[in-house]
Amino acid sequence: MEGPGTLVRHPATRWALLALLSLLLLSAVPLSGVTSRGTLKEGYTDHVRHPYVVWVGLHRGLQALYTAPLGELREGIPYRQALDEWLDVPYVYPPGALVLFLPLALVGEWVPMSPLAFGQLCLLYLLVFAHGALYAALRLLDGLPAGGRWAVGFLCWLELMRLALYGQYDGAWLVCGVLALAALAKDRPVVALRWLAVAALLHYRALVLIAVGVVALWRVVRGRPARQWPWGTLFGVAAAGVLCVRTFLWMAPLAARTDAATPSILGEPGTVALVMGLSVAVLALSWRGADGLVTASVGLGVVLAVIDTRHWWHASALMLVPLTVGVLRVPRWPTAVRLGLVVWAGVLEMAVWYGNPLWLFRDLNRFLRLV
Repeated sequence: MEGPGTLVRHPATRWALLALLSLLLLSAVPLSGVTSRGTLKEGYTDHVRHPYVVWVGLHRGLQALYTAPLGELREGIPYRQALDEWLDVPYVYPPGALVLFLPLALVGEWVPMSPLAFGQLCLLYLLVFAHGALYAALRLLDGLPAGGRWAVGFLCWLELMRLALYGQYDGAWLVCGVLALAALAKDRPVVALRWLAVAALLHYRALVLIAVGVVALWRVVRGRPARQWPWGTLFGVAAAGVLCVRTFLWMAPLAARTDAATPSILGEPGTVALVMGLSVAVLALSWRGADGLVTASVGLGVVLAVIDTRHWWHASALMLVPLTVGVLRVPRWPTAVRLGLVVWAGVLEMAVWYGNPLWLFRDLNRFLRLV
């Protein structure tokens, strides 16, 4: 007979309890009411801006969101939780994010509440997704070959919690990426493709998962006649890709001329040398010590570092790269590869995106001084 102790020792239960404990502890940040919108630091508003954009989009249509700034589109559209920030920027996220924030948009208009209460609700919503991603990452790591897994899990916690506490919704697309990796590890490529499509619809930075998609697609069609291919899934993935490309092309010209854009690292020779030098070393390490999926994912991370706008929360995509170690096959040097990738991700976040995963502790310390 299994007792309570046996239940806690079960891996799924252990990771669920750990994620739940983190959720309960960090929920104190928005619920404390220290900042005006519930965030860890004053001034971050994405968690309340997205519902506002959704409400405006319901009145103006999808294409308008990507081709005109919010300040122009919102004219004549009342909303209880309207705000006056980022008005010169068009919508810069894929259309799946509109679905994600639709419930909050409706609550924001239909339920009377203060701006603080609405901000707290939105932040708690994002904390749930962040902890869902954390739980999925810990479960994935638990089933992969041992060696340096603790470092990857710790990196995931640092990235996901800081994102959510600052009102960033990245946990929603990252959990889809983790679930795609988990499906691929269990040789369920069709399921992996579906999760990848959802991730792409939620965020353009799902670009870092292209190599995972190529492997999953190859496993789906390899050795099967075309009539046995999962055409429903394939058409769905293709439709998601076309929609993401279409909306990105609508948005890109206008977004590039706003304050949302920052110069590429290509204008900084020292940064380029650091990024490329470290990345070449990590590419060699992953090729020798792991497999082609890990190496290709590192390469995609470098591409992202070159083309992405340089805000600290954009570095979150690199979190997925160390999680690919062991997904396809047992790595030769799991500890060295995972630790190398964690260091690589941290250095690139500092050099390219002006952030640091460990700043979560600094920010929590500053917050606690205000409580």
